[in-house]
Amino acid sequence: MSWTVIPWYVFALISAVLVGAKVVFQKTELKREHSLDYVVAASVVAMLVSFFLWPWVRWNSLDGLTIAYTYAASILGSLAIWLGAKALRHLDVSFVAPQSVVTAVFTLLFAYLFLGEVLSSNQWLGAVVMIVSGAILAQGALSFQGTHPFGFPGMLRVGDLFDRRKVLFYELLLLLSMVFIGLSSIFDKIILLRTDVVSFVFVVGIFLFINHVVLYLVVKGDIRQIPAHVENLGWLIVWIAVLTVLARLAYSQALSMTEVSLVIPLKKSSILVSTIWGSQLFREKQLPLRVVVAILMLVGVWLLVS
Repeated sequence: MSWTVIPWYVFALISAVLVGAKVVFQKTELKREHSLDYVVAASVVAMLVSFFLWPWVRWNSLDGLTIAYTYAASILGSLAIWLGAKALRHLDVSFVAPQSVVTAVFTLLFAYLFLGEVLSSNQWLGAVVMIVSGAILAQGALSFQGTHPFGFPGMLRVGDLFDRRKVLFYELLLLLSMVFIGLSSIFDKIILLRTDVVSFVFVVGIFLFINHVVLYLVVKGDIRQIPAHVENLGWLIVWIAVLTVLARLAYSQALSMTEVSLVIPLKKSSILVSTIWGSQLFREKQLPLRVVVAILMLVGVWLLVS
């Protein structure tokens, strides 16, 4: 049976569920390891998992320009993964997950600028809904400290000010990560017009590993220290890698069938899985607000794809 018989949105939703579960598992591992150590270890295992795709790689479709586009996409993806992991390690998963849906807004903008994909009035409305929702969520995270229980400003302590600046710093990293994801999705679409899904996922997995190793050498220096830093990682990292590769395959298949401005917003419906499951698992604060915002953002997603 040809995969093209299945509608594109089925693959996008499959990717969303897999990504939602992966984010929760990532948060579990990032509680025990530093972000860059984890990212390198995860990319190694994901690359090994992607080697199972070898028999189906169409080598004749990977010309020089396609390889160049793929490597450009992998650079953006590597930075996005690292910055996103840093934000996820230091912020609540029920905060990071809903915020990450703003990626769809950047994707819509870049798709319009570089691919000529025209936005409808519903898509613009959906983008506004997601931006406003993200602002509400960010304000909630920054304002819960130094406030009187009845909502009046309280005495802001030095520790509170430090916490607010810390949240803002990692929020900015998350925002930058979303910009990189939006840009890389444009390259992904261009690449998938030139080659097939399996070949793309196979090659990009190798490039991501190489980039993360280089990034580790630049940031931390000696790569030989990685095994000692990730000794607490167990079999969960393997499941994360499997979910990562399967999510890439589903996302790429959807992207090969329709516009990027439709796929990315629907893929970001993963926030409902990671927000509710993650917040319950890690007993995070402000759950009602974050669930409401997540649902509001899903309304924005629906407007984007309608």
